[in-house]
Amino acid sequence: MSILFRRARLLDDDVDLRWDRGVSALDAAGTLAAAATDEVVDGGLLTPPFAEPHVHLDAALLGARAPNRSGTLREGIANWARLREELTADDVIARAEATLAMYREWGVLRVRTHVDTGSAVAVTALLELRRSTPGLQVVAFPQEGILRAPGRHEAWQAAVEAGCDAVGAIPHFERTTEEGWESVRLAFRLARAHGVGVDLHCDETDDPGSRNLEVACAEAMAGGVPHVVAGHCTALHSYPDPYAAKVCELVAQSGVQVVCNPLDNVVLQGRYDRYPKRRGLTRVDELWAAGAHVGVGHDSVMDPWYRLGTANLLDAAYMLVHVGHLTGEEQMKRVVRTLHTENHLPFGEVPRVEVGARELLHWPVPDEVELLRLRPRPRVLTA
Repeated sequence: MSILFRRARLLDDDVDLRWDRGVSALDAAGTLAAAATDEVVDGGLLTPPFAEPHVHLDAALLGARAPNRSGTLREGIANWARLREELTADDVIARAEATLAMYREWGVLRVRTHVDTGSAVAVTALLELRRSTPGLQVVAFPQEGILRAPGRHEAWQAAVEAGCDAVGAIPHFERTTEEGWESVRLAFRLARAHGVGVDLHCDETDDPGSRNLEVACAEAMAGGVPHVVAGHCTALHSYPDPYAAKVCELVAQSGVQVVCNPLDNVVLQGRYDRYPKRRGLTRVDELWAAGAHVGVGHDSVMDPWYRLGTANLLDAAYMLVHVGHLTGEEQMKRVVRTLHTENHLPFGEVPRVEVGARELLHWPVPDEVELLRLRPRPRVLTA
């Protein structure tokens, strides 16, 4: 049976759309006549599927096993390091599948996960899961750095060689500033050798002296890597304004995509502050103004860093518009549209709602502002 969506909102227009194993017709509102076999749905909002550019499926749903008593990033890392030693392939896959099912219920059909290269079990399990999961990508992520201790570089490299989709690093966690910069360069070198992208946890700190993003931009401008993501970039929040302006411009020129993770960063950053406490999110508005690509990630789904995750990207967007002072009408629309436009950039082509499209979300709200306000579940259609 086909579905006729009548007078539904699509971006800035009202349209009629027929779904019949894909989008079979699309025209102005009031144009398409209902067929006898149509299910007719009046109103609502139509979008392409959402994409998740930054999550940790290997740690998802583990938060209750090792509660983070302080709520801090460092305790989360310490708790994860203990849990990591107990991982089994079956457990990793079961939790990842459960989390992916949650994402799908919220209209997220593409997911990029980081996997801690300190666990060969997790790397193997998630690469195995990827083979049977369309839209899943895996990033080789060295949670505790690649230069801090023997064996970490080798484990990280082995994960990339096993077939990860992108090379990760965590330069601000290395022992020295210079080793952080070197880890960025090593990541790009390895990515070029394997023809894959780079996806860094970059400057996830309140320290205004953490300056790895500009190194990543310089490496990206040297070429040879298909797509570069710098996740978090929270130090940019604390940079002096003249330096921040320079870095935002550099990000735009280099084509590096910054992925903001509002839910985690608003609670993990500012922990060394008394009052006032910094919000800790990267400068989304200034990156936009410079012409940079920005994504919005959920980051944690009930894991050792953030127990409150839901796999609903609208929750991350809702946090961003509040904490980032992005509650202007057009700003709110842009944040929502990021979830189905720039969030897809790590996966390649950005999907559109057009005749022939094989994926579609229908939301029971009239527009994007109401979508943010209510954050309902969508109707998820796939051919």
